[in-house]
Amino acid sequence: MLKNYPYWWESAGPPQNSGEHKLPPGSDVLIIGAGLTGLSAARTLAISGKSVLVLDSGSPGIGASSRNGGMIGGGHRIAPGVLEERYGREVAAGLLHEMHIDSMEFAKTLMAEEKIECDFVETGRCQAFWRDGEYDMMARNVDRLRQLIPVQAEMVPKPQLQAEVATRLYGGGVVYANHGGLNPAKWVAGICRSATAAGARIIGDTPVHAIDGSSTALNIETARGTVRAGTVLVATNGYTTADLGPIKRRIFPLPSFIIVTEELGENRVRCLIPNGRMIVETRERYCYYRPSPDRKRIVFGGRAGMFEVPERFAASQLKSLMTGIFPELRGVRITHSWRGKTGFTFELSPHVGREGSIWHAMGYCGNGNSMAPWLGHKAALMILGDPEGETAFSKVGMPTRWWYRGTPWFLPFADGMFRVRDAWSNLKKAN
Repeated sequence: MLKNYPYWWESAGPPQNSGEHKLPPGSDVLIIGAGLTGLSAARTLAISGKSVLVLDSGSPGIGASSRNGGMIGGGHRIAPGVLEERYGREVAAGLLHEMHIDSMEFAKTLMAEEKIECDFVETGRCQAFWRDGEYDMMARNVDRLRQLIPVQAEMVPKPQLQAEVATRLYGGGVVYANHGGLNPAKWVAGICRSATAAGARIIGDTPVHAIDGSSTALNIETARGTVRAGTVLVATNGYTTADLGPIKRRIFPLPSFIIVTEELGENRVRCLIPNGRMIVETRERYCYYRPSPDRKRIVFGGRAGMFEVPERFAASQLKSLMTGIFPELRGVRITHSWRGKTGFTFELSPHVGREGSIWHAMGYCGNGNSMAPWLGHKAALMILGDPEGETAFSKVGMPTRWWYRGTPWFLPFADGMFRVRDAWSNLKKAN
């Protein structure tokens, strides 16, 4: 029977509420969203002596924080040269340094300090090129990246790539050393425990309906009543609702779908992914896959659709993509299939900022396991007025588009366009 919940919950357990239901009358800081961003911010603020209340519409950690593919490490969706042209060398270098180095070091330090056991293994990540012609362009991008930051990245020519992933589909790749895998449900649960231990109050099943900033203190209307706070941090990412005001027009949800195979055995998994790395692709469907923490299964994610589709359709689409890469898995049973909402900005970059007393940190574009705790921490330091809160992600914009009013009506059209581009790319590869 296909299980429609994250494989990670088998060992971590599903996210649970703390049991606390009574709202306090107020707090110094109220955080909306009990995922990686909000919980990391809560920990930093509570350690600094602030009274902190974290509210979530569901159980803390129930969203993408416990539903993602379990890859952690730096990543950028915009070419380094384009970032430099758009923002200037200093800001571009700052963005890339935080993405690839600072956020990962923060995550590893947090795991060590709080003794968070989350099956973390530093494996490296291989980005595999779908088209043969991408190799030279990507090599130039890697050279530019190395000029901007001290990143460990090595190009892998096509003949050598099968030492990373056992398929002939790809036209080469690049391996980034400072990456790894973890169980995201254990990761977010560990940060939740550390925030609670520091003194933060975390309450689930409490949707926020409105924020009234007409007086000195903010009045936050929730499903359980009204709470007053001096400052609000919105940390809802792909789960941002229209109730949270103009920020909804600056971020849109993109569903991510994931399946897990039945147990294949360590030897079989090692034959498919010899070095046990996290694997991501460059094609439009953006497939990503990895060994499970016990190295006996394949965890496989991708763009089964850019909007909500039935679970069995999504599982079928992903299995088709997986067996296109590994034909030997055609007879393998899928045990788990689930989805989560990632948060994308139009600039394809996260952002930290504020309007009045309402702060936000979000827009990880599918790279949240390291960036979300990092920018939650940075947002907390900025709220405290600490100079250490300075981040390049407050220096870039988070613009909307005139045609986007908070409902992502364009995603089905984008999905169709990507399918056509993939079909054309596949046809060219076949010829």
